[in-house]
Amino acid sequence: MRIPDPRTPLEWLNAYCPSLDGQFLFLDPVSWQTHLLTPGAELVLREAALAIENGRFDAFLAEIEEAGGWQPGLAFLAHSLLHLHERNGISATR
Repeated sequence: MRIPDPRTPLEWLNAYCPSLDGQFLFLDPVSWQTHLLTPGAELVLREAALAIENGRFDAFLAEIEEAGGWQPGLAFLAHSLLHLHERNGISATR
């Protein structure tokens, strides 16, 4: 299954990942599974999406490691956003 039109990671989050009763529902663009996350996890994924779009995902990964690493499961979801971006033929690193 493919999304109907190409979207950037931030557009994906805004269009398909709503906040519900104080939690964040993430629709994985690769597996189409949903994940109910905390607002903190939403912030991390939004920062990852911005880093991907700005071509600095590698630097973002280094910042995450310096801060103590990923929350369980978030690295996989951030890489799904990266895959979405790369599927549209755009590099996420500089």
